[in-house]
Amino acid sequence: MGLKLPCVLLLTAALLAGCAGAPTESGSQPAPDQSPPPPAQSAAASEPDAPSESFLVDDPDSPYPMAVESWTLDMDGDGEDELVELRAEKAYFGNESEPEKLFEGINGIRPYTLVVTKGETVYELPLGWEDSGGYISNPYYFSPEDSERTGACWTTDRSGNSVLALWFDTISAGGAGRIEVYAAAFQGNEPVLLPVPEYGVEAVLDEETMLAQVTVPETGYTETLDLNRWLTNYDKQMKEWNPDATPGPIYSEDGTLEWPAAPGQIDDFHYAESAEEGIVLRQYLYGTAHMDGMGDLVTTLSWEGGQPVVLKQEFEWYY
Repeated sequence: MGLKLPCVLLLTAALLAGCAGAPTESGSQPAPDQSPPPPAQSAAASEPDAPSESFLVDDPDSPYPMAVESWTLDMDGDGEDELVELRAEKAYFGNESEPEKLFEGINGIRPYTLVVTKGETVYELPLGWEDSGGYISNPYYFSPEDSERTGACWTTDRSGNSVLALWFDTISAGGAGRIEVYAAAFQGNEPVLLPVPEYGVEAVLDEETMLAQVTVPETGYTETLDLNRWLTNYDKQMKEWNPDATPGPIYSEDGTLEWPAAPGQIDDFHYAESAEEGIVLRQYLYGTAHMDGMGDLVTTLSWEGGQPVVLKQEFEWYY
């Protein structure tokens, strides 16, 4: 997290233009010496001091403190406490009017790093490298007023080992429409990031009964969505906004159902919370249009031997 200061070029004084002239034949006074003055022997003519490193000190008034969260606990179960810190990268900029100063940027993205100190050894786990081409692009660190969906909790895996779960809001402030979820625990003698899988859905609709069979292919979990019941609730909500609205089902000329469609689309995580063991994660399901939200896939996830284990899975339908 060190900063590189721009190099400052030292101005080299010019040579004296010449000495004072002797009197001319006409007796005129010698021309005034117009050569530049010799360089001042002061700090102003030398390389300016580097900015005070006070700007690297965590400032509780900063909207982007470097140490966002910290915990002291026995994370690896060896009877000795470790220091666990969630740190946000800071950005600084300068300007021409005050070149000797650096200013903290407050509007840019702030990637996180999880830092675990065990004795004299410091482990750093950068967050957000996935599918980023080597550039830390996610998660974003929003200011407190934009981070209602950002949180952290300590939980356990199937063996009772400590797991730190972290989730970051990328929905607010024009984000990517999701939350980033991470989990960290000791595996062997060092902390690692555990897999936090997202799940898909497959849906088959019986147009006569308006019943949709919705399945999570990764786990085989299946439930039935009653689209007639969903439509009744949808109509009620629409009429609260427009009493004349008649959304109802829409059919083509040949009698094929065009809308609504079975919820065959699913988003990434949009919500997370702690559980007695593991964490609870929510994914949003919808039909043809994203606004046609039909429910959430709710997954309680834990880990065993560093691998994800689904403890519970269910759909919560919007009716």
